Amino acid sequence: MKETVLKWGSQANTWLYLFLAYPLIDYLLRNILPIPVVSSFWDEVLLMILSVFTLLAYLEGNRTMPKIKHVLSALFVLGIALTVTDMAVWKASVEGFRSIYQYLIAFFMGFYLLKSVDQLEKLLKVLVLVGFVTGLYGVIQVVLGVQTPGSWVQEGEAITTRAFSFVTSPNVLGSYMALIAPIATGLFIKVTNRKEKLLWAGVTLITLLALLLTASRGAWFALAFSLFICVYIWKKRVALVLVLVGIIGVIGLYNVPDAVPGLGSLKNRVFGIFTKEYLESSMQAGRLDRWGDAYDKMRIEPLFGVGLGHHGGAVGYRHFGTIYSDSYFFKSLAEFGLIGITLLLIFVTMMLRNGVKAVQAWRNSPHFFLLLGLFCGIFAVAFHNFVENIFEVPFMALYFWLFGGIFSALYADHIQSKRG
Repeated sequence: MKETVLKWGSQANTWLYLFLAYPLIDYLLRNILPIPVVSSFWDEVLLMILSVFTLLAYLEGNRTMPKIKHVLSALFVLGIALTVTDMAVWKASVEGFRSIYQYLIAFFMGFYLLKSVDQLEKLLKVLVLVGFVTGLYGVIQVVLGVQTPGSWVQEGEAITTRAFSFVTSPNVLGSYMALIAPIATGLFIKVTNRKEKLLWAGVTLITLLALLLTASRGAWFALAFSLFICVYIWKKRVALVLVLVGIIGVIGLYNVPDAVPGLGSLKNRVFGIFTKEYLESSMQAGRLDRWGDAYDKMRIEPLFGVGLGHHGGAVGYRHFGTIYSDSYFFKSLAEFGLIGITLLLIFVTMMLRNGVKAVQAWRNSPHFFLLLGLFCGIFAVAFHNFVENIFEVPFMALYFWLFGGIFSALYADHIQSKRG
């Protein structure tokens, strides 16, 4: 029996490696080596295979999910209820349900398929190397002067070349790099071999450079805030020093002349959002206007929203011509209503809380900084969703929920070990 478990556990790891290489495999199959049917459905097949392994792990009964399961169950029941009671446009409702809950399955995968922190370290190395390739591609784009599509360049800005690699947009690449860079940093701190340290140091620098070259303000601010939170978890005094350094840096950047190459453009990009012109433009046909539109949709049906897939995302755009909300949480407010958005935010908050508890439980372990880096990355992604529809991107949603499940598993194991 033990040999059987070890065998399917090893096979599950193999499929998880493919899962972590999602953006690279998806790009190759859709653009370089397109294979009929396979290119369109390979990810669904992969999810089904991993779901089988997850079910086997669940049946073993070695890990019990903590209180977060109650909120998750309520969120699933609400989604099903909203779908079956809104069948006037059934294609949009079903597709809207799938676009949210299909990726939430990754939470269960992370929770039940994690066997050890050593296994997690191996998985993270694959994740970071794939992220490195993605980020390097984006850096090369900027070096070669590849023009960014006009929809991602704000009118009147000097920056016309933004790194976007092969992952949809600069903002998505920015969020992806905000996930990868802290994990690479954690690997750099953890390993003792000099060659490995040089490797992870190089990966960290390239992913941070790619993040900078995306010119994604949301990703920049999300990572900066996440770094503060994680340094605070590590050492409160160092966090205060970090704040002082940040203030000095902001003041210094603000006083940089516009004519300085690179820094002048960076200054305008960062501080441009605080100008009267930007606010007026955003309120007329920009992000603030879209948030207001989502809020107005919620007011129509305050408790249960206008329906899954009906507003603010890819499904709403295809079926109803609605524009993106530029905030996954505002999109959810419009579609889920107050009850749904409350459950979603509670679930994400509990998941992140489990992450903090898990990281603190490993404080005296060599894995501490690796886990802290992982938490920093997923926290940045969560925060970025307040200003972007990052969870609309399949691989970003899958990564987030997978690692949220892994942190919840580590916390559950910690609780179980304390009990005896």
